[in-house]
Amino acid sequence: MLLSEPQSTPYDIQFNLFGIPVRVHPLFFLLPLILGQGILANPNISNVGVALLLLCAVFFVSILVHELGHALAYRYYGLPARIVLYWMGGLAISDFGSWRSARTGRIGPAQQIVISFAGPLAGLALAGLLVLIVLYVLGGKIELAFFGVFPLLIPNLSETPHGSREALILLLHIGLFCNVFWNVLNLMPVFPLDGGQIARNACMMFDPRGGLQMSLMVSIVAGAALAIFGMMNQAFFMTIFFGMMAYSSYQELQYYR
Repeated sequence: MLLSEPQSTPYDIQFNLFGIPVRVHPLFFLLPLILGQGILANPNISNVGVALLLLCAVFFVSILVHELGHALAYRYYGLPARIVLYWMGGLAISDFGSWRSARTGRIGPAQQIVISFAGPLAGLALAGLLVLIVLYVLGGKIELAFFGVFPLLIPNLSETPHGSREALILLLHIGLFCNVFWNVLNLMPVFPLDGGQIARNACMMFDPRGGLQMSLMVSIVAGAALAIFGMMNQAFFMTIFFGMMAYSSYQELQYYR
């Protein structure tokens, strides 16, 4: 999701998925621990160990599916790709460089927008599959809630025979949270998130000379607004996360002025 590819370690997990090489850095599993503190701190959870395993598994699958969307879009345009999962999320990387910084000329802004959007779309498709499972396989309900303007889909199995299965409910809850909330958040026009990449390429299509600077100004404003939103809602990781990205966009803007 952010920054550059980490160096390989002897403890990396490596495998192929649909012919796409995947490398999992051992520090990747810090991410669910950082982002899942609220879930693990829930007093209604009877087995924290099981909750932790579910949290790591769902984060792993969710981020892998997201990056797989980017990688498959790469391949659609004839570019080889590989996936790296690490402590800040994931990267879909072409042999010509990360899609976040590709300047090879092999693909234009319109294609970059498709590649950028393919990751969130894959994650939202996985969320749709979970919704179908809740509604039609388990016979439950989906409740809509909001964290500010961001949607949250909450599975409700209380009126079904599965209502007492804590692990199942937790798996569905985490899965919907990861694949709805985080993918919508990832579409915010803040660089280098997918939404920031989409905004940057759209601005460059509209104004090839000044589009980059325009997108950086949008990134600064949106990042600062989301950082303030996180502070107001005591989501301090969100505050730090978007604050750093807003500042990074500000620094980059100064370079182009």
